[in-house]
Amino acid sequence: SVLGPTLRFKGELTADEDLVVHGQIEGTLGPATRVTIGPEAKVTADVQAGVVIVEGTVHGNLKAQSSVVVRESATLEGNIEAPSVSILEG
Repeated sequence: SVLGPTLRFKGELTADEDLVVHGQIEGTLGPATRVTIGPEAKVTADVQAGVVIVEGTVHGNLKAQSSVVVRESATLEGNIEAPSVSILEG
């Protein structure tokens, strides 16, 4: 599912599928299979998924069963818990 750039969501969002966030989320996000925080997204939430990819702004903790990838364009304030963590330079 893709959550568009004009979407503003406040609360608890869960899914049994991949989520791509381009809008604003406040609360909790996940559990989900895979969560991608797009470059223009602003997330103030704890995120839980199998795989978490961050390209935008996240204020919250990330917890992944498999891996977390923090891209060059990302801004992250919080803790990361995952077996594999990649933080790209930039």
